[in-house]
Amino acid sequence: MDPLKRIVELLDDPTPRKRIAAAVVLGELKVRDAAVVARLIELARHELDAYAEAAIAALGQLHAVKALPVLLDSLNRGREVQAAARAAIAALGEAALPELKGRLAAATPEARAVLSQLLPAVGGKQSFELTLEGLRGQPFDAINKVALSVRHEAREMSEAQRRVLKTQALKFLEKKKNLEDEDATRGALKILGFLELPETQDDLLAFLSPKHAPLVRMEAATAMRFACAKGPSKKALRKLMELLEDPNVHVARGARDSLTVMKIGVEFADELAELCASKDSSVALWAIEHLGTLAVEEKGAAAKLAARTLLPVARSGDRAHAEAAAKVVVALEGGESLLAEALADAEVEAGAQVLADILSPLAQKLTRKDLKRLLDAGGKNLGDALAVARKQLEPVRAADPEAWAELLREKAKALGKKDPARAEALGQLLGRSTAATPDDRFGVVVQQLLHHSLDPHPRARQRDPSLAELERLHQEGFAVAEQVMKAKALSDEARYYVGVHFAEKPQFELKNVGAEVLEQLSTKGKGKLAKAAKNKMKLLEL
Repeated sequence: MDPLKRIVELLDDPTPRKRIAAAVVLGELKVRDAAVVARLIELARHELDAYAEAAIAALGQLHAVKALPVLLDSLNRGREVQAAARAAIAALGEAALPELKGRLAAATPEARAVLSQLLPAVGGKQSFELTLEGLRGQPFDAINKVALSVRHEAREMSEAQRRVLKTQALKFLEKKKNLEDEDATRGALKILGFLELPETQDDLLAFLSPKHAPLVRMEAATAMRFACAKGPSKKALRKLMELLEDPNVHVARGARDSLTVMKIGVEFADELAELCASKDSSVALWAIEHLGTLAVEEKGAAAKLAARTLLPVARSGDRAHAEAAAKVVVALEGGESLLAEALADAEVEAGAQVLADILSPLAQKLTRKDLKRLLDAGGKNLGDALAVARKQLEPVRAADPEAWAELLREKAKALGKKDPARAEALGQLLGRSTAATPDDRFGVVVQQLLHHSLDPHPRARQRDPSLAELERLHQEGFAVAEQVMKAKALSDEARYYVGVHFAEKPQFELKNVGAEVLEQLSTKGKGKLAKAAKNKMKLLEL
């Protein structure tokens, strides 16, 4: 018996496995006999999906155009049968177009949507033309599925083939009646992007104009991510950056979504720097992170450029952005020196604060050159921007407290007459630090006494920090009485206040300090304070 005839007879075998196997074998053998095709078409109409799927797959392998009606009817069946039918129709190529075109003309909206998704898989210029024409009048959900079908097919096409489709899509977008259908226009723009051709960037840019509807502009902005798959042009990148501030939220979101997935190299450092200042924090933080990635992945000058682009962000007034940039930079090789440079150039307190907080624990890693840069910058700002200067000098204070203290000491002295208030602030900062000398600490006491009520009552003196500091200085061997009398800034009232406090102390050494001060005051003429000093000494039997 003829083996082929026996296989065909198995299509009617009561055993399901044999019927399915027979259909599969006939498809593999490419048996295009009319009788065989007719039997497979009959089996494709079977109510059981397992039989129908096997028969449809075989018909697809046979490229049987006569089977097209049953293949199209199978699009309304189960998922597996639908998939087999779509593959079989696609295998027919342009031979399926006449039947498809006829069905599209009489199809319901639902059926039309299903058929439109088949056209891209069929392939060919005429098929794509039908695909575009079929966009008109359809809901956007259906149009979106068609566009995704085009994307799937475009991935397998050569660049030359995709350029042919581009020409057709642009012709579609040139027609006024098509532009009047907003959803169809959006679908065509989506398809144009899916072709992933760099030259379509300029075509899409034209649809970003405010003269177009917001959703059309959003679609063009979104399509840009695919058109720029191999890298954006400066013109395209700048336009998308502008759209980040667009008043329409959909347009701004489309631009943002495209920018966040684009391949942007270090040649766009200036543009990325602008993105770092975006009002949209998610965009700004992405730009900062992207620059950090470039600084790590690139080499040589490119890596340095990416890192240095982050420095202005790290010292900026936006604390969140500054923190993000500083954390990226400090993780780089030589990041401490870069942050020291940024801190030295800082002009606003917020950025300086961020940099100081990160650098201070790492101060021991800073080079002498870094410390000198910070010292020079801090010294310059001590006279004009004290808040910034303090932050600039914090890493210096941690690494070289003596140099820090000497700078403050010199600056306070220089500003003594020109700007007493600032000189006093510097003195307070120095005198309260661990780097302060006894003279520095005594200077703070003098400043406190200058603004003191000088109430000699014991209760008023009980918690006076200036008197407590003088006691500590005395215990450390500081000549309190001598310095109190020498300090030109102190008034005799302040001296009397100090003298009384120490004179009333029960400890001999402290009492002796008070006696010395009161005694010198008592010899200053016949004024009230001199008399008061004498009376106090007499009362205390000094």
